[in-house]
Amino acid sequence: MRPVIRSDHHVGLRVLGGVLLAILCLPLLYLIVRSSDLGVDAARAVFTRSQTWWALARTVVLGLGVAAACVTLSVPLAWLTHATDLPGRRAFRIILNLPLAVPSYVSAFVVIATLAPGGWLYQLAQYVGVTPDIYGGWGAFLALLYTYPFALLSIQAALGRTDPRIWESARILGAGPRQAFWRVVMPGLRPAMASGGLLVALYAIGDFGAVSLSRYQSLSYIIYIREKSLFDRDEATFLALLLISVATLLVASLLVLRGRTDQATTTHGSHRTWPVIALGAWRWPSFALCLAVAGVGVALPMALVVYWLWRGVRQGHDLSFPVAELSNSLILSAGGAALIVSLALIPAIVNRYARGRRQRGMHMLTHIGYALPGIVVALALVSFATAYAYPLYQTFSLLMLAYVIRFFPLAIHTVDDAVASHNRGLFLAARSLGCSPIAASVRVIVPAMKPAILAGFLAVFIAVLKELPVTLLLSPIELTTLATRIWSLTEDAYYSQVAPAVLILLALAVAGLLLAPDTRPRPGGRRG
Repeated sequence: MRPVIRSDHHVGLRVLGGVLLAILCLPLLYLIVRSSDLGVDAARAVFTRSQTWWALARTVVLGLGVAAACVTLSVPLAWLTHATDLPGRRAFRIILNLPLAVPSYVSAFVVIATLAPGGWLYQLAQYVGVTPDIYGGWGAFLALLYTYPFALLSIQAALGRTDPRIWESARILGAGPRQAFWRVVMPGLRPAMASGGLLVALYAIGDFGAVSLSRYQSLSYIIYIREKSLFDRDEATFLALLLISVATLLVASLLVLRGRTDQATTTHGSHRTWPVIALGAWRWPSFALCLAVAGVGVALPMALVVYWLWRGVRQGHDLSFPVAELSNSLILSAGGAALIVSLALIPAIVNRYARGRRQRGMHMLTHIGYALPGIVVALALVSFATAYAYPLYQTFSLLMLAYVIRFFPLAIHTVDDAVASHNRGLFLAARSLGCSPIAASVRVIVPAMKPAILAGFLAVFIAVLKELPVTLLLSPIELTTLATRIWSLTEDAYYSQVAPAVLILLALAVAGLLLAPDTRPRPGGRRG
């Protein structure tokens, strides 16, 4: 029998959950209300312009192109690091995911500093008679390829769930290694490929850092320009709704695709280890591929930053340590992560111990904020604050509110999984001894969730640390962070001055990724 929090005892949790849900839905609801207030004529003026549809086309092409490239790269990387005799495959399994620590504006900095005039790859290209034009679509595309770990992680997880007996059966029936992979393993990976591609596409269409530095006129960049204008802010509202529509269509397409490609190729019982598959003549070329990806994704950003730092010292540039920016970033990241993880416990506990469809619906709606691009969340809160809550405008409280809306799902995923695997009997025992639902949660559930809480904290910490558009539009006056300093200096091509901030941000993000504990349930484990 499922333990349930009695209705007369979980009113507090319901109220907190309702308030939290209203906060998470605030940007979307406000944009809808605002657009209806502006009227049909204003909407027609925006949607009948050819520039609007060209911006939409550029956004969709960028998102789908980056997603396709990242999935295409991630499939062989996941397979090589999971079940082959690739040298150092266990180390590569971690190293190849480290580009998650590289924000888009830093990867754009890497692309520009190497391929723009003056960069060493630009000079090398000139020797063979090529003059690359890195600004525009190609620059944004190359910068956003650093998001491939979103797809890689999804495909790696799918391979971990795949039963190796299907591979062994195909081999016994006479299929070669390549045939066995394409015929029996690849079909089972398609849902994960679609999920990973969706994450990459959503990130790409909502990205601001890479497109702004690459001067690519996507919807997110135009929304920012219109919002900063004194005369075009109404247009930004309609463009934000258009961007949300694109994201919604992508999610709907994923649901259709997953429904067509799900196959029973995963284990539901005891875990079986994959056999080590010999690569033969492809062993060292595969090693070279993984080494090249790791070099471009991890070593190149670090080496480039160190090079510009050394060059700045040589030329006597002012390379002051960004003490204020580092302090502000740490305060915002740690404070935002602590707040969001604490709030994530509410829907996780209610979803586990309270009956009713409303709880499940609330849990699903908590993911709205992450589906909205950061520039849209920032725009909605700026407009809401200036119209209805001006004392909150450009305050620390409004910035924290935006972080909650934007990154709540990062915490709820790890926290919800940990609560779902918690032994219900312990919670019931605490309730029978007179504890209220909240007290029982704090005393019994939370202590057993320390690894999940730490993982959620680090995930949100890294996300807030890298966040640019929300911080740029909503931060209090004169408050600068590592992200905003990097963006402003890179936009003006001050590469030497930006190097210390980039190095610190990369070091913090990589440390956070390496420290994050593995909260996945053990193979064959059962939930209580």
